[in-house]
Amino acid sequence: MDWLVHLPNWPLQPAIWPLYLTIVLVLYTTLRYTVTRCKAPTIKFNHYLPNFFNRLLYFIDAPGMIQYGYEKFAGMPFQILKPDGNLIILPPRYMEEFKNLPSSRISLLHAQHKNVLGEYVNILLDSELPAYTVTKKLTPALNRIVPRTINELQYAFPTVIPECKDRWVSVSLYEMILSIMSRTTSRIIVGDTLCRDERWLNLVIRYTNNIGVTIFLLRPFPKFLRPLMAKFLPSVWKLPKQLAYACDEFFLPMINERRHKERTDPNYKKPDDFMQWMMDSADNEYDKKPETLTHGLMTIVALAAVHTSTMLTTHAIYDLILRPELLEPLREEIQETLKDGWENATQASFLAQRRLDSFLRESHRLNPTSEVTAQRIVRGEKLVLSDSFVLPKGSHICFPSGPMSRDEDIIPDAMIFDAFRWCRDPNSRNYLVTIDRTNMHFGYGRQACPGRFYAVSTIKAILSRFIMEYDFKFEKDLKKRPKNILNGDHIMPNMMTKVHIKERGVKI
Repeated sequence: MDWLVHLPNWPLQPAIWPLYLTIVLVLYTTLRYTVTRCKAPTIKFNHYLPNFFNRLLYFIDAPGMIQYGYEKFAGMPFQILKPDGNLIILPPRYMEEFKNLPSSRISLLHAQHKNVLGEYVNILLDSELPAYTVTKKLTPALNRIVPRTINELQYAFPTVIPECKDRWVSVSLYEMILSIMSRTTSRIIVGDTLCRDERWLNLVIRYTNNIGVTIFLLRPFPKFLRPLMAKFLPSVWKLPKQLAYACDEFFLPMINERRHKERTDPNYKKPDDFMQWMMDSADNEYDKKPETLTHGLMTIVALAAVHTSTMLTTHAIYDLILRPELLEPLREEIQETLKDGWENATQASFLAQRRLDSFLRESHRLNPTSEVTAQRIVRGEKLVLSDSFVLPKGSHICFPSGPMSRDEDIIPDAMIFDAFRWCRDPNSRNYLVTIDRTNMHFGYGRQACPGRFYAVSTIKAILSRFIMEYDFKFEKDLKKRPKNILNGDHIMPNMMTKVHIKERGVKI
């Protein structure tokens, strides 16, 4: 279900906001706000307002402030005030300098933990096993995984998409894609035994929704207020219970059974799924615990795989509805690359879809998940850059991927949606998964998103069938793109938008 629909009513009531303001002001007068000191110039929403209010207003216009700083301090670091500290935004000229720095000096894990309120949404801070497994096991297995993805999608499409032959049917696009993505991802993460269990699928969606609600409602509050406000959020209470339920009801029995068979059955063949890869890759007692494995698996499913892929797919379909002229060339390419049928698609088939890849890259360029990327926390001692600029210990740093993707000096005609700009040169390597100055929304350097290869493959598998077999349009023939939802630097598609779909009578 759409988590925005299920936001608690009381935090959104206008009458309660004066109480919020009173609490904030009283506590702020008694508590000092601690930030890491950096000498970079500071961008504020309004220089006449106290810093405290400027921190809160980060959630009103973060993209505008980031764009303003990018233009005003071209080539120089600058910082923006956030409720939980300062965000230092570095210019592109530092990219190579940061590319190969180890996680012991600049930590992605600690930045993610801070950015998604890890202490409230139960994000692991002391295990790199999930990310390691994605890099070393999932990505190299894509050729094996694609047939399973297709197999699960064959079940998911008729299960999730309502019957719409010869008639238009209204659906919540985000909700529909979320359900399809949850089922498909579950097949790869937890195997074919659990992936069609409705109890598990409902848990995945509820867990994902509760993470979204928690982040959306708590992020605007200063760090010192969050423990207090969290006590009033049902989503915060539910997450640990859901995690415990996942462990006790699903993962603990599966892990114990697999380990027992491995010890006692010489003919036992291990399942080829993400959970087993994590079990095999765990090299210390902490990572081997069922609770730790459960924690990592739920994080991968809810945050890393399902939610971000669902957003990218939703954005893409919104862009297609507004540009129906793109459907014919995309359908031609899909037919050409899937000559043996969609059910026989391979990883090579999806790699050959250059038009679809270029369109997805362009949609993602203008509708990313965030205005900034490659977020890191400086660890250990202060970090002195090549030009003697100093980043103090604990600094929260990033690069301005949003402004860079709209910079005419980096991308010609950057404000024009040019669906096939990335595939006109047949020799170019400008894929959606390619990371460079023109495409940094998946991160940068050693710690760039390792799951992007799997995500893009799955998105292409879904869109190839959806584009070929369905017509789609906005409800009430909406002529404008649904406005994105902003939460600070975070960007989400409008999840309330209804879309009409109808079968085309074409099977691929």
